[in-house]
Amino acid sequence: MKFELAARCVFVPAMILACAVATFGQVPNRPVITEVFTDPPGDNDGPVGRLGGNAHQEYIEIYLPPSASLSATLNKDALRLTFYEVEGDSTSSGLGLVNYRFDLPTFDLDPSNGITPGAIPRPSTGVVVLGWVDYASTAPVVLAGTSATRVAMINGGITSTGGTYTFIAMNGAQDGGTTNFPVPTAENKIDMPAEAGSGVIQNGSAAYLLVNRDSPSYVMLCDDAHTAECPAGSDPQLANDAVGLNTPASLDGLACNDHGKFLVTDQPYDAPTGDDIDLETVLPLGGAFSLLVPQVPEVDTSATFAGVANGYARRFVDVAKTTETAADDDPVADATTAYRHVRNDGPFFPSPGRAALTTTPPELGVAGSIEQSVQVLADTTGRPGILAANVGGNYPVNLSTAAGASSNSLVATFAAGSSATGVPGQTLGFPTVAVTVAPGATHGAVADATVTVTANNANGGDPPVAAPIQNTTLTATVLKPTAGLTASGLPFQTTVFAAIQGIPASAGLTNEFRATSLGAAVAANLGGAILDTLTNGAVLADSTTNIGNGVLMQTIIRDFPDPAFYIELPGPPGEPSLVQAVLQSAEVQSGASTYDNSFDVGLTVLRAIRFNLPDTFTFGGFFTPTETLQFVDATGRAGRVRSGLSNATTTRTFELAILDTNVKDDNSLETGATDDVGIVVEVETVEAGSPVAPGEFVFLSYTGGLQGADIDGVDVPPGNNIATILFLDLDNLHTVLGIRTLEAIILVDGSGTGELDVAEIFSLNASSQQPSVVAATPNNGASLWRTSLNTVRLSFSQDITTPAAGQVEIRQLLPGGLFGPDLSGGFGMLVQEGVGGSPRVLRIRDTGGGDLVHRNWYAIRNAGTWAGVADFELHYLVQIGDVDGDMEVLDADVDVTNLAIPSLTPSGDDRRNVDGDGAILNADASSTNARIPSLFVPKPSGH
Repeated sequence: MKFELAARCVFVPAMILACAVATFGQVPNRPVITEVFTDPPGDNDGPVGRLGGNAHQEYIEIYLPPSASLSATLNKDALRLTFYEVEGDSTSSGLGLVNYRFDLPTFDLDPSNGITPGAIPRPSTGVVVLGWVDYASTAPVVLAGTSATRVAMINGGITSTGGTYTFIAMNGAQDGGTTNFPVPTAENKIDMPAEAGSGVIQNGSAAYLLVNRDSPSYVMLCDDAHTAECPAGSDPQLANDAVGLNTPASLDGLACNDHGKFLVTDQPYDAPTGDDIDLETVLPLGGAFSLLVPQVPEVDTSATFAGVANGYARRFVDVAKTTETAADDDPVADATTAYRHVRNDGPFFPSPGRAALTTTPPELGVAGSIEQSVQVLADTTGRPGILAANVGGNYPVNLSTAAGASSNSLVATFAAGSSATGVPGQTLGFPTVAVTVAPGATHGAVADATVTVTANNANGGDPPVAAPIQNTTLTATVLKPTAGLTASGLPFQTTVFAAIQGIPASAGLTNEFRATSLGAAVAANLGGAILDTLTNGAVLADSTTNIGNGVLMQTIIRDFPDPAFYIELPGPPGEPSLVQAVLQSAEVQSGASTYDNSFDVGLTVLRAIRFNLPDTFTFGGFFTPTETLQFVDATGRAGRVRSGLSNATTTRTFELAILDTNVKDDNSLETGATDDVGIVVEVETVEAGSPVAPGEFVFLSYTGGLQGADIDGVDVPPGNNIATILFLDLDNLHTVLGIRTLEAIILVDGSGTGELDVAEIFSLNASSQQPSVVAATPNNGASLWRTSLNTVRLSFSQDITTPAAGQVEIRQLLPGGLFGPDLSGGFGMLVQEGVGGSPRVLRIRDTGGGDLVHRNWYAIRNAGTWAGVADFELHYLVQIGDVDGDMEVLDADVDVTNLAIPSLTPSGDDRRNVDGDGAILNADASSTNARIPSLFVPKPSGH
C-alpha cells in the first residue's frame, strides 16, 4: 500500500533541503522507521559483553503520527505493527529469508475516546524505541534490576523514558518479565545465549520492513531457524507480490547494503548481475518491494564524511519520500536524500527517542576528537574544517570556532578560522581552525588544542539552538616528508609538493588571471625572473585579454593527442623510456587503474604531452602566491574541506606553475573534476654523485605518496573556476636526488575522460636568462589576414641579432603534433627597435610568394635552431580577409573594409589592407568577399 503526502521534497547536492512550504511540518500518514542502530562500539552488539562505557546498544526507532494525520485505512485506536528484518548478504544461506520478527504491542493513537484495553497510548513525541534491557551478569539468564526497574540499554542505561517516548524491551519477557517497559507481543526468536552478546540487528546487508499486522496482506513469518510456529515459513518473497508478504501490508522500509560493488545509483539491480551483489535477488529490478525499500550504502565514500555507518536514520520525519507522494517511487532519490548515516563518533550520534522533524529546534552536533585529526604541511597555515552538524530541525545555524592553547607551540599553534554559515537542519557544517606549523617543526611531530564550536541562529525569531556550545580536540601532525613510496609502501626516491589555486570567474574582470599574484608577477617579470614555455605569457598577463573567450583559449592550449599520435620517448642509455617509467611506477605496480586508458593496446605508446621548458632549476624559486592554496595530499587529492592541506597559506616558494583553463569552446566552464594528470620531469643536469642520470624520466610523488600517483582533478575551492594554477615546489628533487635543472615536463593523462587544458607553463627559476619572446603582434593564436606580405613582430626580453637562414622556422601544423617542411626561406627577417630603442623586435614578413595557404595553421618557432635564444613556438591561422580579427571571414569583414575605401595613406598593419599593397581599396574588399564564408578552423590534433 502506498500512503501519499500532498507534495514532494528533494535535496539539492549541497544537501540543503528544498521543498514546497506546505510539506514542512506535515507528518506522514502512517508509522515510519526513523532509525536503526546496528553497530555499537566493541565486538558485541547486544548487552552481554559490551564495552562498559557504551551509551547505547543496538535498537530500532519508529515514529507514530498523531491520530489526525493517520490514514483512514489504519486503525487509530488499535494499531498493530510488526518489524521484520530480511537477510540480504549474498553469501548467506538464509539470503532473502527473515532474520527476526518483532510484533509490537498495540498502540492507541487517539486518547480522546479513551484508551483501548490492552493498548499503549501514543507517546507525546510519537517516538517508539525497540531495544535491549540489561542482564545482571555475563550469563544472560537473569535480567538486571527487578521487573519494575529493568534497565534499558540506551541513553546510558535508563529505567524510565520520562514519558516523552516509549521504550519496548525486546527481551523483556525473560526472567520474570518487565513492567516498567512494554514488551513485544511476540518475537521470533532471540537465540540465547548467543544473540544476547552478538545482537540481532544485521550489521551488513539487510532489508528492514515495518508492516501492518491487521492488513489482509500480512503474513506471519519466522526466523529461518525457528519456523515451527509459522506455517507460512520464513520467506517473504519480496520480489513476488503474488505470494509471501504482500506490498499492501507494507508501511515503510529501508535497506542497508555493504557489498563492495554496490552503487546506490544503480539500484534496483537487474539480477543476476554476475557480481552477486547483496540484495540483488531480494530487491531486484521489477520486484514487488524493490521501489519501496531504498538501499542505503553502509560505506560513505565522500570526501567530507568517508567511513562506515553504525546505523541509519531518517533525516526528517515530515519530509516525504517518493513512496509517500504521488510521484513515481524512486529508491535512488529516497536512499540519497531521505536517510543519513549514524556514527558512533558523531556528529550524527545515535539518538534513541529523538526523531527530527523540520519544526524541531536546531541543535549543534560536534564529532568526537577521534574524528578531528589532520595533517598540516611544514611552512604553511592550513585551515581544516571541524566536523560538526546541525542535527536538529530545518532552522539554519551559523557555526564558529575558538581555539585554545597548543599542547606544543614548538610544533603548531591554533586559532579561529572562518565560520560555516546558514547550515540547514540534518546537514554537516565545517567551521575552520587555522593551524600554523611552527618553524623547525619536524616531520611527524604532533600538537593538539581544545576547539570550542558555537552555534547561533542564522535567522532571528527561530527557536534557540539546543546544546549551542560544545568542545572537541583537534590534533595536528606535521608533514615534512622527503621520500615517496614504492607499491609496497617502502621509501622511494623523493617527493615534491603541489598546490592548486582556483581562479573564480568574475563578471567584473576581463582577465581573472591578471588579478592573481602570479598574474601580477608574470606581468612584471616575464622575460626576466619568469619565463614562459608556450610564449603565451604576455597575452595571458595582459589585463585586456579575455580569458573567458573560449575561441581564444582553445587556440592557445596544448591538446592531449588522439590514440594514433600517442608518444614514446627514449631514456638515456640504461634507463627506462617514458612508457617504461610509467609502467614501472609505484602507482601502476600497486594495481591502480589510473593510467589504464592512457596506453595503446600493446602498451608501447602513451597519451601524454611533452613541454620543453626553459631550463629550470629545481630549487630556489622566487615566487610565493599570496592567495589560499589547496595542497595535494599523498593520494593526489586536493581541496578536501576537512584536510589540513586545504585553504592554506604558505611561505614556500615554487619553481613551476601550470596554468589550466576551464573555458570550453562555447565559453561555458568545466569543473576540472576529471582533469586527472600524472607528472613526469625530464632531467637536464645533476649534481656530482646524483643517483639520477641526465635525460632520465622521474615520475613525481606528492606529499610522501606513491611514486607516479596522479593529481586527482583540479576542481578546488572557491568553485566556478575559470582557470586553475598548479604550483610545483621541487626542492626535494635537488636536496634528495641531486637533480639541478629540468629540460622538460611531461603530463600524462590520468583519467581517460577529461584532460588538463594547459594554457601556459611558467618557469619561476630559469637556469639561464636567454632572450625570450615576451610579446607578439598579432597575438599567439591569432589570424594572419593578408594575401601576401603577412607580418609578425616578436618582442624579446633582451637584445637580439638577426637570425641566420633557417634558425627561425615556419612550418605548417599537421595532425598528430607533426609539422610540415620549413617555409622560412620565403620570409624576410629584420631586427627592429623596441621600447627604449633597444634591438629587441624581430619582424617576420612573407615576401609575397604565396607560401601561406588560406585556412591552414602555421607555427613560427625556434626549436633549438637559433642558438643563444630561448625556444619559442607561436601558432597562427591564415584567414585571408579576417579584418575584424574574430578568426572568421564573414560579411562583417567586408563592411568594415568598405567604410575605409578609399584610403591611400600607407596602412602599415591595418587589417583592412588585405592584399598588403599599403592602400585600402576595392581590391581589398573583393579579396575578402571571395572567401566568405570562412569559419573558424580548429588546430590539427596534437598542437
